[in-house]
Amino acid sequence: MATPAMFDTVEDSEHSRFDNGSEVRVVRDVRNDGSFYGLEKGELLVAEGAVGMVRSFGWFLQDQIIYEVFFPHNGRQIGLRDVEVIDAALPWQPCRFRSLDIAQLALSLSIEGAVVAHKGALVQVQWPHRDLDSGTLSYDILLANDIEVTVPDRALLEPDTTVEDLRWRRKSSAI
Repeated sequence: MATPAMFDTVEDSEHSRFDNGSEVRVVRDVRNDGSFYGLEKGELLVAEGAVGMVRSFGWFLQDQIIYEVFFPHNGRQIGLRDVEVIDAALPWQPCRFRSLDIAQLALSLSIEGAVVAHKGALVQVQWPHRDLDSGTLSYDILLANDIEVTVPDRALLEPDTTVEDLRWRRKSSAI
C-alpha cells in the first residue's frame, strides 16, 4: 500500500471524505501487496471491519485519495484508498458473500410484474457493493436464467447446506 512518501499532501480537504483524526472502518480485508516490510506478500494486514484513525491523506497518481490510517489494535499504519473505508460511526454490516459465492434468495424477484426467480432459488453472487455514505451492502447476482440484477443484502441468505447443487460453490475468503 502507499506510504506517505509516495503521495503529495492534499492542500484542500474539499475532495476528501475524512479529515485527520477521523475514525474510519475498513470495508474489506487488506493484504500485503509486497510493500509492507517484514510480512509475506498476501499476508493479512487488517481485517474487514477494523477501526482506525486517519493520520494524514494525500493524492496517488493525481486522481486517488489515499488515507494513512493507524490501527491501534495491531499498531500498523496502512495506506488505504478512499473506496476502502467508511465512517466508523456508521452501523457495521460485514460482507457475507464474495464474488462467485452461491446464495439463496430470501424472497421472490420480479421484473415488470413477471417473477424471474422464486424464494429459495440458488443464485451466484457476481460482486458485492458497499455504499460509502450509508455503509449498506448490495450484491450483483446472476439468476438461473442468466439475468443479472442488484439486490440488497436482506434479499440473500446463506444457502441451505442440504442442497446438493452446492458442489460448485466457491467460498472465496481470499478475495
